[in-house]
Amino acid sequence: MEKQAVVRSLRERVGISVQPADPATLVANIVEIEDAGVDHVWVAFGPLGYPDVLTTLAAAAAHTSHLKLGTSIVQVTSRHPVLMAQQVLSLDSLAPGRLRLGIGGTGLPQMAKSMYGIDMDAPLAYLREYIQVLRPLLEQGEIHHQGRYFTVDASLQGSAQVPLFISALGAAAFRLAGEVSDGALPFLAPIPYVLNTALPALSAGAAAAARLRPPVVAHIPVAFTEDRAIALQAGRQALGIYPMLPHYRKMFMAAGFTEQDIHPVSERLIESLVVWGLEGKIRDRVLELLGTPIDVLALSLVPVSDISQERVRLARLVGRL
Repeated sequence: MEKQAVVRSLRERVGISVQPADPATLVANIVEIEDAGVDHVWVAFGPLGYPDVLTTLAAAAAHTSHLKLGTSIVQVTSRHPVLMAQQVLSLDSLAPGRLRLGIGGTGLPQMAKSMYGIDMDAPLAYLREYIQVLRPLLEQGEIHHQGRYFTVDASLQGSAQVPLFISALGAAAFRLAGEVSDGALPFLAPIPYVLNTALPALSAGAAAAARLRPPVVAHIPVAFTEDRAIALQAGRQALGIYPMLPHYRKMFMAAGFTEQDIHPVSERLIESLVVWGLEGKIRDRVLELLGTPIDVLALSLVPVSDISQERVRLARLVGRL
């Protein structure tokens, strides 16, 4: 395994992943997370009809001072790379150095077509070219590009070194992340799959591009309960929709799960994803995972009974690591 260019502290290696909500609620949650001492937060994009994540993060930036703000993820089909760059540069000017831009959403080409009218016949090729346009716009303020999916001749005011993460579930996506990104975001990937499939593919992509392997941010759902049955029920309710999606189904199958594990969602699959218990047990598991080659963890709450109280407990747990 290649050495990393950056040595991160324990605090820098654990953040919190939050789901989309109405803007006021989400901003208040992000303020709570900063107050608890957390280093960084990842905010989901949400399906059509949810608030725009970059707009909401701009409001959150105005109410916080140092918390790093990540998107996990902005769907690339939802906006042209020139518009994406304009939004990102605007947000970076409001919160310099705090944004972590996670993009992707190429796993559902049919959704890209039905919602945005975009034909994405080769999703990873589309994402690669999107980054080829976006990164020069962000870092140099201009791009002159004519390709398969985009023809762009644009100049913007300003530039910024915003870390660019991409979502990844399959080995090919991890190789692409290793080649062109500043990090990979494998949402809901079981830890053995991250270790045995994601990291080798990420390293192979980085080696092919003669660069250091970028970090992987593993997603860890957390339930505050000592009751296994309650944890499994809560986990199934919170996460059960994902195995129904084709790209997640394919990833779980590659991770060694069967059709019987996926539909309906089995206890075995839930147990591979969700960490449950009280603060001490959860902290011990987090520290155990940080002893592996996984670079960064993003903990998300699986609600059990009182979501507001449990949200504060999770923020305090992470802030005190």
